Amino acid sequence: MKTAPPFATGEHPSRPADFAKQDEAALLSLLDEVERRHGFVPRDISEELTRLVEIKLERLRRIQGKLDTTLRRDVQKHVAQWRDEEGNLIMILHAIQNQHGYVPREVAMELSRELGVKLARIYEVITFYHYFKLQPPAQHDVTVCNGTACYLKGAGDLIGELRNRLGVAEGQTTPDRHCHLGVVRCIGCCGMAPALVVDGKTYGRVKPSDIGGILDTLKKPEAKR
Repeated sequence: MKTAPPFATGEHPSRPADFAKQDEAALLSLLDEVERRHGFVPRDISEELTRLVEIKLERLRRIQGKLDTTLRRDVQKHVAQWRDEEGNLIMILHAIQNQHGYVPREVAMELSRELGVKLARIYEVITFYHYFKLQPPAQHDVTVCNGTACYLKGAGDLIGELRNRLGVAEGQTTPDRHCHLGVVRCIGCCGMAPALVVDGKTYGRVKPSDIGGILDTLKKPEAKR
C-alpha cells in the first residue's frame, strides 16, 4: 500500500517539529531533502533530531534490559538444573539448544559468566559435537543420503540439483533461512536409493527431475502487506 508523502507540494520540510512525526525511513528522506535545499543540516533541525534519537535509544535500552533479564533467568534455570551433575556443560548446552534451536552467542556469553567457564571452552564443546548449531535453524531441512547404495544410484546428481536450485552448498542454509541442505552417510533406506529426507518425510528412488516438485512443497510464508 502506498503511503502519502509526508509533506504537501510546496511545503518546506525543514521545521524541527516536522521530524518528530516521521519514522526512520522518512527521517532519512527528509534529511536528504534538507541537505539539498540548504547544503547542510541547520542547527535547530540537528538538535531536534539528536533529541529524537536519544528518546528512541532510551526506549531500545529499556527493551534490551528486559531481554537481558529474561536471558539471564533462562540460563540460571538451566544451570540450576544441571549444576551438580558430571559433564553438566554439555547437558546445559543441550537444554539451551532445545529452547532456541541453536546456541545464541549472547546465551553462551551469559553461560560463561554463570559457570565461571571461559567462553573459548564453551565454543570448544559446541564445535566438537556436530549436534550443536551456532546459527538459527532453517524453516525446512532437506537431507540427502550419500551412503554407498545411494551414492551408486546417483545421490551426487541429487546433491548437484539441490545446490543449483537452492544456491547453497552442503551444510549451508539459504540466506532467507528458508531451507538447509544436509548430506548424511546413511538414513537406513538403502532399498529406496537414492533417497532424501525433507522435514522428516522420506522420498525414495528420487530423480534429479523430481527435486523441483519436492521443493515446491516447501511453501515460503507470504510477505506481510
